[in-house]
Amino acid sequence: GKEDQNLILLDDGVIYNPVHFFGIFSAINPFTTDEVTVYKGHIPAKFGGRLSSVFDIKTKDANVTKFSGEASLGPVTSNLVLEAPLDEGKAGILVGGRATFTDLILNNLDQEELRKSEASFYDAVLKYNHQLNEKNKIAATGYYSKDAFSITSDSLFKYSNRMISLQWEHKITDTHQSKVSFSNSNYAFDLEFDGQTNNNFDLEYKLNETNLIANLVYKLNEKHTLGYGIAGKLYANQPGAISPRGDNSLILARDLNRERALESAVYISDIFEITERLTAEAGLRYSFYASLGAASQNIY
Repeated sequence: GKEDQNLILLDDGVIYNPVHFFGIFSAINPFTTDEVTVYKGHIPAKFGGRLSSVFDIKTKDANVTKFSGEASLGPVTSNLVLEAPLDEGKAGILVGGRATFTDLILNNLDQEELRKSEASFYDAVLKYNHQLNEKNKIAATGYYSKDAFSITSDSLFKYSNRMISLQWEHKITDTHQSKVSFSNSNYAFDLEFDGQTNNNFDLEYKLNETNLIANLVYKLNEKHTLGYGIAGKLYANQPGAISPRGDNSLILARDLNRERALESAVYISDIFEITERLTAEAGLRYSFYASLGAASQNIY
């Protein structure tokens, strides 16, 4: 499927654009990643909003016993991750970051057009995890990435991802667990055109969503595991804005009205273990959508 039909989750928060530099590099730091589950074709009922696939990515917990780190140095990118305990045996913090040397390489090329080009990106991850007691665990994740590129062009393309995620895992009983997640995701795209005419402009749009999800898992017996929960998502999008770039630009400024909407869902599912090698999953998800606020509609 296309970009809008693949759900990319990092610690239950949505990442809109998961790649750097035309898709050559992943925007998710492999040094901070603990687990990746990919669903294609079959998507469990607890996920919604997409038709093609789900990438459920989990960052690893910080080391709570000793200070540790990992680093790499390459011809294009470098990576550094540090972990430190804050409360020994219970709480820790993880910090990771990557950056590229692409601009330095382009500036030293022989071809003049390439020397005027730009291609840079960086990303950063910050995670705090705390095991409060045997039944409760909390975690907070922050993520930011930014790209900018202009290859032998008058246009500079820039985009960024920003995400924060708060999670609370609670053990109700030995067979009944819950997880509550709150997240906010923001994607911003910007196009700066600076050519040889009087039509120079800045064009941008922003996507923002806030999620609150409660997932519960109940081990009914050795054969059946039930999952159920509720979800609410608030959209606050800026569809587009254009403004003149420079004093001589003839472009007229225009800012489209912001759009808000609420998407909610309830679900229930059952994982049935038929044999040790064969399981079946059935689920039902009901979603409903409501546009919020006044809006203009064009009728042709």
